[in-house]
Amino acid sequence: MAFFLPTTSDILRVVTDAAADIEVHESHADLNTSTGAVTPDGNPLASITTATTTTLVAGASSVVRNVRHLSLRNAHASTSCNVTLEHDDGTNTATLIKCNLLAGESLVFDQGGLWTHYDANGSPYVSPGAIAADGDVEAGTSITTVVTPGRQHRHPSALKCWGKANGAGTTLHVSYNTTSISDTGTGRLGVNIDTDFSGAHYSITYGVERSTTSLTATGVEACAIRNASPAAGSFEIESFDHTATTMAAQDPSSYFWQCAGDQ
Repeated sequence: MAFFLPTTSDILRVVTDAAADIEVHESHADLNTSTGAVTPDGNPLASITTATTTTLVAGASSVVRNVRHLSLRNAHASTSCNVTLEHDDGTNTATLIKCNLLAGESLVFDQGGLWTHYDANGSPYVSPGAIAADGDVEAGTSITTVVTPGRQHRHPSALKCWGKANGAGTTLHVSYNTTSISDTGTGRLGVNIDTDFSGAHYSITYGVERSTTSLTATGVEACAIRNASPAAGSFEIESFDHTATTMAAQDPSSYFWQCAGDQ
């Protein structure tokens, strides 16, 4: 398959949107409409270094010009550039393909009629296929769609919220999908979730770091989720010791939590 420019009004052009350095090479063959002779030709063109519209191949008189190969490479060291290939016949314009070329990348049209986008190392970008919607990921059953990084957390097996906070409840060290924490009392940490769960029934795995390494000294020995605290967007962790008959609330060194469920 090839690309035909049958009249002198037909042109193949590229629109660039940045001052990069687009190196172009084109190859074509001319079929003489009178004699039937075929004349091949091919040329490297001047680099395109501005945001502009550039004619790459134009039709010629008395021939049908057959574009067999086209290569556009962004030779700039750092600037990316959108390249839009268009066919204009003097009346109508059709966009053939638009591609964002990062530094060192190429876009190539071959004799098979295929456009291929190559990375800076000369490896072709491969289409991942159909992208999974939120519902596909939440169902967790499709084996034909692709999960993107921005949606993988919606799978039933994925954590929806996690974090680590200091025992005083004043510093959120690291977290995911956690808006804030609060010190709701001695040995109590409130956790506020950013994107809420669909309801109060979700799984919470929790723990604390003891405030001492001594096995005889009084210190935090246990923790729990505070009774009736889980809501769609928050919950509380309690920490306490039971060295005496009556348990006593104690601030630990750190709190930890991981949550899974439906959002």
